[in-house]
Amino acid sequence: MKQLALFVATSFALGASAFNIPVIPLNWTTQYACAVDVPSRVLANVVTTQYTDNTPGSCVQRCDAAGYTWAGVEYSNECHCGTGLVGTPASAPVSDCNMACTGDPNLSCGGSWRIQIYKSPDLGPGSWTLRGCYLDTAASPAFGSPLVHHTFDTNLDLITQCVDYCGHLGYPWSGVENATDCQCSFGLTPGAQLRPQSECNSLCPLPPGEGNEYCGGFQRLEVYQFQNHT
Repeated sequence: MKQLALFVATSFALGASAFNIPVIPLNWTTQYACAVDVPSRVLANVVTTQYTDNTPGSCVQRCDAAGYTWAGVEYSNECHCGTGLVGTPASAPVSDCNMACTGDPNLSCGGSWRIQIYKSPDLGPGSWTLRGCYLDTAASPAFGSPLVHHTFDTNLDLITQCVDYCGHLGYPWSGVENATDCQCSFGLTPGAQLRPQSECNSLCPLPPGEGNEYCGGFQRLEVYQFQNHT
């Protein structure tokens, strides 16, 4: 019996190690490669859904789209979406997460009361402060790299759209330019040139009845910085 038990344990370990490393989208990160779940659940305010195409990546995308900042896969077909952790989960050996995903047999999706946990880069509660109007050209960029550019379907309330977008991606610096371009970064370039605020004179609309707002200018980036409230 000891030999049989050893063989089973070894098989599980080999099976777990044979799984491919999943690609986690949207800048989410792995918080627990394998953790112990409990009947009351380790994710706060959790919503659990079973999917026939479940993978760590698809679960993260579904949770992100629903506005959750934590995700986990368990028991092959379960996708867990939550708002945080309930305490500190107990780590489990990676070999315990030995069940193949229903959406890809080459990936693991937890096990029986074993969950793989992922976290959004979302900055969480906080506020954005205007830091000024900066020159932004190819020769003198305002933001350093890595830099994300994004254009929305509409520039209605562009500043709010942009800071929310950057904050969800985990970037603490945000800027709008020429009433169209949203930029996200981790900070200003060394020597970034501050310009008079009057040069950020491109207008973009606010909701009906609220008028307009200034959203940068031509080669002028109106810059905001995130401040955490915690």
